[in-house]
Amino acid sequence: MKAALFSILILFFAIHLQASEKPFQRFSALPVLAYSEETSLQYGAMLLLFFKPVEGGTQVSTIDLVALGSLENQYQLRTKPHFYFLGDKLFLPSEFSISKWCGSIYERSAEGSFDPLDDYENFHFYGKLPLEMNFGIPNSLPVRYGLVFETDYRENTLDSAWQISKRFQDGFFAGVGYSLAYDSRDNFNWPTRGFYARFEENFYFGDFSFHREKLDFRTYFPIIWNTTFSIGALWQQSRGSSIPFDYLSGPDGTARFRGVDSHIWNDTQAIIWQFELRKTLFWRLAGTIFFETLQSGPHFGKLFSNQIHTSVGFGGRLALNRSEKLYARGDISLIDGKHIGLTIYLREAF
Repeated sequence: MKAALFSILILFFAIHLQASEKPFQRFSALPVLAYSEETSLQYGAMLLLFFKPVEGGTQVSTIDLVALGSLENQYQLRTKPHFYFLGDKLFLPSEFSISKWCGSIYERSAEGSFDPLDDYENFHFYGKLPLEMNFGIPNSLPVRYGLVFETDYRENTLDSAWQISKRFQDGFFAGVGYSLAYDSRDNFNWPTRGFYARFEENFYFGDFSFHREKLDFRTYFPIIWNTTFSIGALWQQSRGSSIPFDYLSGPDGTARFRGVDSHIWNDTQAIIWQFELRKTLFWRLAGTIFFETLQSGPHFGKLFSNQIHTSVGFGGRLALNRSEKLYARGDISLIDGKHIGLTIYLREAF
C-alpha cells in the first residue's frame, strides 16, 4: 500500500482495538484517509491479527489485512500471513494481493525525469510464498535457508498508443527460487541491535522469462536515549529478454526509497542505501528521521556513474501492538531537494 508521488496527507486517524489489557493482544485496526495526485482521495483500513506461539516456539505469528479504494474507482486487497511452525524452525512470510489500480510508466534509467511517459490501468493478482527453515541447524545459530514460490497475472491497458513492448503486455508467469539468510536482530518489527543479511535468487517462466537477484544487508546500533541507528543496503539485479516493467530493479516507494512511484528510475540494476534514527517517545508513539540514496543502471559499471537520487525525511509511528513492537508508520520525505513524498504503511521500512 502506498501514497505515491506528490502525496498530501488529509487525515491519519488511528484507533487501537484489542480484546483486553491482558498480556497477549489478539488484534489491532487502523483506518486510513489520504490523498495523492495519482489516485485522488484514498480510503481504506488495516486489520492485524496475532496468534500465540505454537509447538514450543517463541515467535508470534501475524496476518495483515489491508483494503484500499479511491475516488478513481481503484481497489486493492492485500494480505500478508506470517506464520511460524515446528518450534520456529519453519517460517512462512507470505504475501497475496489483488487489485484494480492505475499507475504511471517512466523512462527507464536513473537519468529519467519525474514526468511519466504514459499512464496505465491494470487488473493484477500476485502471490508469494517463501519457505524459510533451519532444519539441521541449532536454533542458537541465526541462519535460515529456503525456497521461494511466486505467481503473477496482469491485464494492462495503456492510456495512449505509446510504444508498447512486451514488458507492458498482459500475461501470466510463475517463479521459483532459493534464499539464504542470517538474522541476529533482537526483534522482527522494531530491532534495536543485531545484523541481518539475505540473498535471494528467482527464475521466472511463462509469458515473461527473466531472472532476478537480491542482496539485502541491515544493521542496528543502540545509541543514547532509547535511540537506534539503523543502516540498510539493498542491491537488486533483473536480467532477461522480457522483464515486466514492475520487476525491474529500483525503488518500491514504501520501504526502499520512500515517497516515490515504484516504477520510477528502474533499470537492470539498482542499489539503495538507507540511514535512519529511530526513537520511542511516549504512550504508543515513536519517531524517525532518515536519509536514503538510490542509483540504478544497465550494468554494474554504469550503476555508480549514473545520477544519485536522494531522500531526506521524518516520520511518526503508532504502536498497534506494544508487546510485539509493531508500528503503523507515516513518513514524509523530500526527494532530490524539490519533491514531497508521503508513505503510509505497516512495520518499518527495513
